[in-house]
Amino acid sequence: AQVCLDMAVEYAKLRVQFGRQIGSFQAIKHKCADMLLEVESARSAAYFAAWTAEDRPAELPMIASLAKAFCSEAYAHTAAENIQVHGGIGFTWEHDAHLYYRRARSSEALFGTPTEHWDVVAGHLLAAVAEILEVDATGMTGAENLNEVGNWDSLAVITFVAMADSDLDTLVEAEK
Repeated sequence: AQVCLDMAVEYAKLRVQFGRQIGSFQAIKHKCADMLLEVESARSAAYFAAWTAEDRPAELPMIASLAKAFCSEAYAHTAAENIQVHGGIGFTWEHDAHLYYRRARSSEALFGTPTEHWDVVAGHLLAAVAEILEVDATGMTGAENLNEVGNWDSLAVITFVAMADSDLDTLVEAEK
């Protein structure tokens, strides 16, 4: 993804259209800024996954899937935007931009799509919610355990559930 960003920025500096470098146009600036944000965020997700492997190995399956999904989406989007910044030359065989896009898509096929990895993350979070809340077939039996857990994981899980607009019946059914 970083190479795609570098290629796009370099081309935007060199290509002149309407008497100006295309990098001076607002639309190109926005594309490059969005690519930079995605590349840096993906890098942070990968670093966090590496840190988790060292310091919190029990959380690694979820965090690794989270990082894979995030990095894969960032790579595919950055590669596609690189082609857009390059314009017509980006679609041709004479330029390498299309190779990065093909690699991003083939990596998804080889290592799993972001959707598959987001499903893994959701499964881990739902299991954590069920464990924190002690959800069973009769419903919630131990919400007071939230006070005992008190780490960022419980907050993240509860936030995820609130964002997903889930109710306890859905959680119970998902665990069956």
